[in-house]
Amino acid sequence: MIRTLLVSTALVAFTAFPGIAGNIVDPVVEPAPVMPAYEPETDWSGFYAGVNGVYGVVLPPNVDYYGGGVHAGYLHDMGDFVVGGEVNYEYIVPSAGPPQAHRIGADVIAGYDAGMVLPHVTAGVSGLSTGGPFTLGVSAGAGLSIMASDNVILTGRYRYTYYNAPGWNAHAGKLMVSFKF
Repeated sequence: MIRTLLVSTALVAFTAFPGIAGNIVDPVVEPAPVMPAYEPETDWSGFYAGVNGVYGVVLPPNVDYYGGGVHAGYLHDMGDFVVGGEVNYEYIVPSAGPPQAHRIGADVIAGYDAGMVLPHVTAGVSGLSTGGPFTLGVSAGAGLSIMASDNVILTGRYRYTYYNAPGWNAHAGKLMVSFKF
């Protein structure tokens, strides 16, 4: 009887041993599924046109001004970077001096495509008329554009322009609303 009990116990122990020791092959653990980050599809490419307001100061003679204007341009989205060009016209009212002035300009634009936001820099040429012929200048700037919808772009931009002939330094802030088509 003891012998039967020992044999039975040994059989039970040896048949249970693989369950206690674990499997020879480790189980395969699949990683939990990861949801990809949502990135809205944005494409800055295309023609646009719009209106803008401007406020600035000319040094010397330390004259501030405000005005409004129109602009048109084209942007080309190359993935992470956006390049383009823009032409603009502004009607300016200085606080002193001539009652009005006209500014025209052409800029190249280079920016980083951050989805719905486009930080960018500009460089170009500018012409300023205070009633006579246009005085030429060079300009540089930086701005931030936001794609409010598929066809509306809101932009804030700083522009510095140097007019060599009178030795003026113009600093301006622009707020722009553009319609992309």
